[in-house]
Amino acid sequence: MPNFKVDRLLSNHEMFRDILPRELEQLQKEVTRVGLEKGQTLFHKGDMAQGAYIVVYGIMKLSISSEDGGEKILEMIRPGQNFGEAMIFLDEPYPFSAIATDNVMLLRISPHGLLQLMDQSPRIARQMMTGLSTRLLSFIRNLERHCLQNATQRVIEYLLQAAVTQSTTQIKLDLKKNLVASLLNLAPSTLSRILHQLTDLELIKVRGSSIHIASPDQLKSFQQGPAMLY
Repeated sequence: MPNFKVDRLLSNHEMFRDILPRELEQLQKEVTRVGLEKGQTLFHKGDMAQGAYIVVYGIMKLSISSEDGGEKILEMIRPGQNFGEAMIFLDEPYPFSAIATDNVMLLRISPHGLLQLMDQSPRIARQMMTGLSTRLLSFIRNLERHCLQNATQRVIEYLLQAAVTQSTTQIKLDLKKNLVASLLNLAPSTLSRILHQLTDLELIKVRGSSIHIASPDQLKSFQQGPAMLY
């Protein structure tokens, strides 16, 4: 298990970047480490909130399941990102399940510790409100894309965003393709067909989990053009 210092992770996190030393010392007392193995569930939809979580390493999947066993992925939470704090403020059960897609280490901040810190520090409260507002805006934009973009446009958008995040046109998918498909509201077979067709058009090259974008500008132009595949 990699070594890490809890105080450094907390003070470097965007929610707590302006935290004072005495506040950090107090917050640390309300933090516990939570380790999960691949496939292990942290909590189920309907469970009451036990804390807010920060991902140290690994990826968490937030999803909802249908009665017939189907699954819809809402969000993938990566290292440095957080989740679960909204349910603390609302005192409501989780509206989704949280599952580890690989071995994961989390920091769990107790509801008492988080609320106490916000009561004592208007700076932290504003930062947390900014973070929640940013995630809400991101959710609305994702919903807009799913409603207004077709399947090919969504796949291209995902690839272009990955290229920006990874600062390279040789992107590495950190999720299995079936998870990417669910995240984009697609059937896995549809995602595969789109990747094959983009490859045939020489816009991308796929080798396993690695995808090379020949030209981001050309891919963006194709996304915005009339010749869409699906």
